[in-house]
Amino acid sequence: MAFTARAFGRKLATIRAAFGQDREALALSSGIGADRLAVLEDGDAEPTGDEVLILADRFKKNFRYFLTDDATDPDADVEFLFRTNGNDLSPADRVAISEFVYLCRCQASLERDLGRHASHPGFEFRPTGNFLKGHGQKCAAALRHHLGLKDNEVIRDVFGSMRSMGFKVFRRRLENSNISGLFMRHPEAGPCVLVNLAEGMARQRFSAAHEWGHGLMDGKPIVLSTVGEWNSNDLIELRANTFASDFLMPPAILSSVGSRWSEPKVVSDWAERFRVSVPALLTALVAAKLITREKREELRSAPRPPEPPDPELEGVTNQTLLSRRRLLLERGISVEYVHLCFEGFSRDLISFGLLCEMLLSSAAGVHEIAQLFGRSIYREG
Repeated sequence: MAFTARAFGRKLATIRAAFGQDREALALSSGIGADRLAVLEDGDAEPTGDEVLILADRFKKNFRYFLTDDATDPDADVEFLFRTNGNDLSPADRVAISEFVYLCRCQASLERDLGRHASHPGFEFRPTGNFLKGHGQKCAAALRHHLGLKDNEVIRDVFGSMRSMGFKVFRRRLENSNISGLFMRHPEAGPCVLVNLAEGMARQRFSAAHEWGHGLMDGKPIVLSTVGEWNSNDLIELRANTFASDFLMPPAILSSVGSRWSEPKVVSDWAERFRVSVPALLTALVAAKLITREKREELRSAPRPPEPPDPELEGVTNQTLLSRRRLLLERGISVEYVHLCFEGFSRDLISFGLLCEMLLSSAAGVHEIAQLFGRSIYREG
């Protein structure tokens, strides 16, 4: 339980660098002067209690991590990701990802305290052999069976299905539109998925399913996925893509349409029914050998269907409420997570101050969120 200024300084300097911030930028966002930060990082002075709390909040760390020299960082894989993907992640996107990880930790903690369990637990898939594309196909079929989906059933809410199996799923707009999503196997929160809200809903659904595939079949602790055609040599990505395609567009349905796939309107109509993009459907048809690559190029001009509805916004007709909920999603706050936080608060498991922190909001902002979702900030009794 020892604490030294030197160890604190090393941790602070390492985390600041991982977040891609210089001292001036951190001084601006934290209110701690750049000269003072230099002294702290050099280990020439001990931080005050307020400074520890401010810096822990800035980087979404448990303050105890800073106060114990030998404490391990449960988010070490995230910092490694920041260091190895420096060119792809802006400082703002690093903050967004760190807040996503914080939300995952908060959700896991609340679920444990509330005794919440996954409604579809127990699914395991152990890949055998070296045919990775086959892994994706078999895993998708096995998962659909596990979830009780019929062969001809289209999945409407992929995010909800993932959450029913214990995955923490959040969506947030990232500055880098080439990033489609991220999967992380967190030591405290378990399997977690971030989907870039900057994409259209059809692409978000596919990205979520792709990250789901990583979570079910890969052993990597963290994976960052980008938009675009997958390199055929990148078999891990090909496997995740195959899983997403077969899960969202079951081969049994594709085969049943037969020769009508040559018609652009049929492609467009089925893309809308599957809630996927036309390019994703065409790629699935080529993989299933239902059309040729040449035919795919012809069909790329098929009419683009409207974007699928957002499952977290469906049914909200009031435009003011709709815009407010969209703003929350922009910050990565899901509907499920909001209700979980308020349930924890109503049961006296967390304080109002912690409720504000968990919702990444001020006190006034939490009042607005409570009104938006019909929740109370007053405890009974």
